[in-house]
Order: sequence, then structure tokens, then C-alpha cells
Amino acid sequence: MDRDQLIEEIKKQIMEELKGAASPLTDKISSEQKAEMVEMKNSVESSVKENPWMAVGIAALAGFMIARLLYRRED
Repeated sequence: MDRDQLIEEIKKQIMEELKGAASPLTDKISSEQKAEMVEMKNSVESSVKENPWMAVGIAALAGFMIARLLYRRED
């Protein structure tokens, strides 16, 4: 078995494991909650499409704040 075949086989195994792990989680979510999540996703997606630079700014600010919280120096 060469390197590429080995990589493909590992990818296949990982994807099967992920599908098996995700299935019990999705079974616990009600159809109403799924519909709410889809609606929220669509709302966020349309907001980002309408204001892409605002989305970039918010993401940068959030990243900066998280970095500040994680790497706070104590003098």
C-alpha cells in the first residue's frame, strides 16, 4: 500500500467515525430547534453578505478580545 492509498484509507475511517459520533447528537435535537438554527444561520448569512466589512471587523475585534483574555500579563 503506497502513501496516497494509506492517506485515503485513514480519511475514510475518520469520516465514518465522525458520522457515527454526530448521529446521536443530531437525534437529540428537535425539529423545531433545527428549524430555528437554520433560520438563524440564514439571518447571519444574509447580514454578512450585506455588510461584509462589518463582519470582518467584528471577527477581528472578537479575536483581539479573546487573545487579550487568554494572554493577559500580570505586572
